[in-house]
This record gives sequence, C-alpha cells and structure tokens, in this order.
Amino acid sequence: MRKYIFIGLFLVLVVGCQEDVIVCPVPVINGELVLVPAGSFMMGSSEDEPGHLGDETQHPVTLTNDFYMYSTEVTNQEFADLAQWALDNGHCQVIDMRLWDNLDGSTLELLDMFDEDCEISFDGTNFIVEEGAEHRPVIEVTWHGAASFCDWKSLIDGLPRAYDHTDPNSWKCNDDDPYTASGYRLPTEAEWEYACRAGSAVAFAGGEITEIGCEDEPSLSNMGWYCGNASVRLHDVAELNPNGYGLYDMHGNIWEWCNDWYNSSYADEEINPIGPPPGWYKVLRGGSWSETARRCRSSSRRNPSPHKSVEENGRHGFRYVISM
Repeated sequence: MRKYIFIGLFLVLVVGCQEDVIVCPVPVINGELVLVPAGSFMMGSSEDEPGHLGDETQHPVTLTNDFYMYSTEVTNQEFADLAQWALDNGHCQVIDMRLWDNLDGSTLELLDMFDEDCEISFDGTNFIVEEGAEHRPVIEVTWHGAASFCDWKSLIDGLPRAYDHTDPNSWKCNDDDPYTASGYRLPTEAEWEYACRAGSAVAFAGGEITEIGCEDEPSLSNMGWYCGNASVRLHDVAELNPNGYGLYDMHGNIWEWCNDWYNSSYADEEINPIGPPPGWYKVLRGGSWSETARRCRSSSRRNPSPHKSVEENGRHGFRYVISM
C-alpha cells in the first residue's frame, strides 16, 4: 500500500509541467515521506570532535530495515488540521486552551495553546493557525502530543496505532518493538541520527565542525538555522538545503522528539536499538534556531521530561517515520 503513496507524490510533482517547458515553477515545499535505506554507522561522536559532550559515546549501530521519514518538521498547519480531525472524532479534547489526550483513557497534555509562543489557537470549535505561521514547525507540543499526532495519522490512514496510551508512564510503541510497527511513529534515536547524518561521519551532514558557538559555520549555515544565522527566530520548514536523503532542518530550527527514553549512556544493543526502559526523560535531537552550532551537531542530545509543563517544552517539535 505504501508504494502507492509515493507514486501519488511523484504524480503531484509532474502534473502541471508541460512538455515544452524545461523548468517548472518551484512550489512552496510541503513535506513528504522519503526513503532512508538500512545500514550501519557510528552513532555518537569521537572525543576529539569539537563540541563533543559526555553523553555522546561513539559506538557502532546497525539498522536492518529501510524506513520512511517525513522530510520536514511537522508544521503548525499540519498539526492543527489533524488535531481538528482528532477532536471531531473524540480522540482529544480542549480544556482551558490546552489540548488533552482522549485515547485509551489517557488525559495527558498534548499542546499548550495558552502559552503566548504557541502559534495555534482555539475558538471554541476550530483550531486556528496564526497568520504567517502556517509553515513554521509546531511548538509547545509535548512528547505525548507528538506521539498522538502519529496515532491520529495512523487512524485516518486506516493503519494500526503504534502507541498504547493506557499507562501514562510508558506509552509503549508497538509493545517496545518500534521497528516493526505498522503505523506512524516517532523515530528511534538511532534512526534519527542515522537519517540526520545521511552517510556523514562528521559533525554535520554538510561537513566538519569549525565553530562551536554562534559565529559563521560553513558546514551548517546553508542547511540549519542556529544562533549564527536565524536572526533570533523560528523559520518556515525547508527554507535551507536538505541533506543527502532529502531531509530538511535536521540541524537546527527546532529540537525534535525521538521515541526513546533518555540515558546518559547508550544501551548495549548494536542492532536496532530501542533505548533504555521507561524513566524520567525523553530524547530530543537536532538543536534549534536559538542554539549554538555545537548543539546542532548530528550527535547532540537533550533530555527533557515528557511530563513537564509545556511552557518548558516550547522549542520542541517533531517529525515522524513509518517502517517498511
């Protein structure tokens, strides 16, 4: 079934280009699922990499299955549209300008629209995206909000949900086997870094790191928004160059939720790692527009709690994957 999705995407790109026209107008880029082939890589960073941090111990990892990853961070408009469908179908609810889960008896917070940084509001019936923010990544979203988006998308596409919302302290993904999940889900931390690197073994998909602060970093500035080029603001997705897999904004713009729980030491699994058992923190990857070049490296990690108030999660977004 999935191959027909990509055939459809190809046809959308072709339609409208006449045979006698050599160059077609370039539309505003909308996200699409792109193939990330299976393979092996060195996860983490070497101790001599400029900017290396103590929770990035380098180790070999093999991913045995191809997967598809969404080419951009999920935008405000995409989140609002799917949340509207979920609300209309009873899968979530809005109370006091906050979006709450309503699947499997869960009542966890998903999105804080009360916070002034959130670019989505609610008029009592419909979600409304702030004018001009339609193509910016959704923010003020918790890990549970990101996982719920994946489940809503699975439901609307007729696929099994990947997440069990029953236990508020775990939300297991496909009974702790994310790599064989049929529905949409968040990438494992290993998948995220592998996709970010796109074959690179150095700090950025674009090359070696020479600047760990906010000065110009040639290997980053043409593909990632960070404190050196972002003009102190969040940007629309896909304004800069993609990496070798066709993925945009893997470096910078907004931190991205991963499926894994966080531990300062990586798990022992070298093949299809799923991370540590449930704990207090989830993994974020990629850096953001306000971070230094150091924090936007392929191996950089953060560890917020998925249960914290969303005010503390304001610069967190996500993209999703689906297994082959």
